[in-house]
Amino acid sequence: MARLSLAAIARAVRGEVILGSRPPERGAEHEVDGYSIDSRTAKPGELFFAIVGPRLDGHEFVKAAVAGGVVAAVVAKGGAAKYPDSPALIRVKDTTRALQDLGAHVRRARPLRVVGITGSAGKTTAKEMTAAVLGQRFPVLKSEGNLNNTYGLPLMLLRLEEIHEAAVLEMGMSSRGEITRLVEIADPDIGAILNVLRVHLEHFGTVQKIAEAKGELFQRMRKDAVAVFNADDRLVARLGRAFPGPKISYGVTAKTARVRAEAIELEGLRGSRFILRSDGGSVPVSLALPGRHNVFNALAAASVGIVLGLQGEEIRRGLEAVRPASMRGVLHRLPSGVEVLDDSYNSNPAAMERAIESLRTAAPRGRRVLVSGDMLELGPYERKAHARLGTQAAEAGIDLFIAVGPLSQRAADAARAAGGVDVRHFPDAETAAAFVASDVRPGDLVLVKGSRGMKMERVVRALLLQDGDDAPGGAGHAGGPA
Repeated sequence: MARLSLAAIARAVRGEVILGSRPPERGAEHEVDGYSIDSRTAKPGELFFAIVGPRLDGHEFVKAAVAGGVVAAVVAKGGAAKYPDSPALIRVKDTTRALQDLGAHVRRARPLRVVGITGSAGKTTAKEMTAAVLGQRFPVLKSEGNLNNTYGLPLMLLRLEEIHEAAVLEMGMSSRGEITRLVEIADPDIGAILNVLRVHLEHFGTVQKIAEAKGELFQRMRKDAVAVFNADDRLVARLGRAFPGPKISYGVTAKTARVRAEAIELEGLRGSRFILRSDGGSVPVSLALPGRHNVFNALAAASVGIVLGLQGEEIRRGLEAVRPASMRGVLHRLPSGVEVLDDSYNSNPAAMERAIESLRTAAPRGRRVLVSGDMLELGPYERKAHARLGTQAAEAGIDLFIAVGPLSQRAADAARAAGGVDVRHFPDAETAAAFVASDVRPGDLVLVKGSRGMKMERVVRALLLQDGDDAPGGAGHAGGPA
């Protein structure tokens, strides 16, 4: 955690320290123990930023944060009279800007290798792989949870400690300009764009506009930074070629790719094997994450490692150490004999297609069961996307297709029309969970996936609770494909 005094923070964010009637022990030179934007989780000794968001105004929660023991609050409204119990305040013009500027200040305070990763899908897995690769040589800070936006990314940078020599940061977005601001804050030395897919269409309208928004990463990076890009993705390759500085491409089919995967062997839920080849050298890699898409994520991580001078064996060790992140492909083998593949964190048409392929190539003793929640934010494409999903599920030989949510009614109808699959539809995850928990049999493989807003983890939780496992990571947790 970046330990800074209130005075140093005020200088970094162009603010003013206002000491209260009962100021911190060292006054303006008091060092904070951490940083928070949530009064419910703020800890004693931390600095609370009163963020003004689209729904809530953090200034209304300063009193609660102070009651919880924070040492000071960053505010843009009012002063000591408004917050009489606060030991100290830092008065600024804009609290969100202050948080971002402080993150930027900490990032630039000392030498640090910063990697920014964006893409329509796979950001978290690519981040985990990249951190594991770089971790073979450097102490690494990596993004946690959903801290990948204009609030979360600066909070991650504020967790930097003296020991860290590299930072691997996810960069998410839901509108134009967000990636630009994240680049301004993080100033990445290496930027990676993984893919451009049909997601967030509700906000952007077209895939081309999504590409333009993702492309802000390369447009805004320093010209001496390095662009890493997927040469097999047409839109991404165009963005990469346009970058005026140094660049490195990766891929499977593109002849121009500098980092390549050859002799790929997909091994179902056990993962995959391939030969990683670059600059005349090669190394065999065995991934514990299933699916061809994870080979691409591994290539992105390997490319970053190559840019930073890691050797093939270091890259291999890093990649082979990675296991699925929570709710992103974790396999639970339950005592009852049921297997649950928890991919419930999010969904989009391309990711769902990959999930169905993983289920198709698996060889369970019992049924292949797909529990699919609505894919949200697809705009005018949502009807077609859900109908296509239902057809794909039927054609993949799924034994039981459980569609969840109002949009997924179209998927259920399409699957029934295609035939050859038992189809059920439920309005929400709660009702689907009750059915799935009562219907599964020993030997079944159940894949659960859906957009974040559908809360499909409730289906996973119902299966784990029924089998005596009280939470993901409990007794029945297999830690990913094995």
